Amino acid sequence: MAAKTPTYPDLGKLARDLFKRGYHPGIWQIDCKTLTNSGIEFFTTGFASQDNSKVTGSLQSKYKIEDQGLTLTERWNTENWLFGEIMHRDKLAQGLMLAVEAKFQPGSNEADGKFKMGYAQDNFNFLADIGLNSEPILNCSLVVGHKEFLGGVGTEFDVGNTELKGWKVALGWTNETATLHGELKNGDTWLASLFYKASEKIDAGIEVTKGAGGGEAAEGEQQGGDVVVNLGMIYHLEEDALVRAKVNNLVELGLGYEQKLRDGITASISAVLDCNNFKDGNHRFGVGIALQC
Repeated sequence: MAAKTPTYPDLGKLARDLFKRGYHPGIWQIDCKTLTNSGIEFFTTGFASQDNSKVTGSLQSKYKIEDQGLTLTERWNTENWLFGEIMHRDKLAQGLMLAVEAKFQPGSNEADGKFKMGYAQDNFNFLADIGLNSEPILNCSLVVGHKEFLGGVGTEFDVGNTELKGWKVALGWTNETATLHGELKNGDTWLASLFYKASEKIDAGIEVTKGAGGGEAAEGEQQGGDVVVNLGMIYHLEEDALVRAKVNNLVELGLGYEQKLRDGITASISAVLDCNNFKDGNHRFGVGIALQC
């Protein structure tokens, strides 16, 4: 049976997770997830920067009303933003998702919202959202699947000014052991990645990216216009432990170790090392704890 066609944001996710997930350079992180007897799911996350000791975090609650196909989500963060979402799925039609999302900051009275819609079947997945404000932006994406092949397109459209702000296209191929993904954005930014499950214990991948020229590089990303090649892998030492490693052509080396200490408690440590200047480079270390009960 063919796998369900993913949404556009999930294209290339297996390879992307090799280079992002489990690395938290420069921060202390704690996540806690719990489910109450009444069916309310709580998720709390907190971050502490090692550079300036700034602490940020959020608290989220989620409640599902299965009979009505409803999911109610509320979230608060330490910048005093309040978020809420009402989602309705699969009841009006199988594969149809409708949602309204809103956010509000009491201190500044700043508010915003979105209406979201999705429709998915075995061979396609459509997503759209539009801002509920005076300058709405419409985002649309469509992924079509045929056997082991995937193709996707996405657009960002300024409704008020009737202007196309951005576009992207993607092609992919996937089977049980490998996933190949390529994407082009706005004609000047592209990405290609390969995820390969070499064995039950080893996951490996390569990602090649080129950013748009002329922009400032964000922390951990390439300078605009440069091509960056990343190699990464995960090795499962045993049932409850794994090691991560990644390296790029900027000679940045990432290392990580994750250990399940007991049921519901997982700890991880990671480091990103600047091997061009090993003595005085911008080395970043991180520690994470995940709790589930």
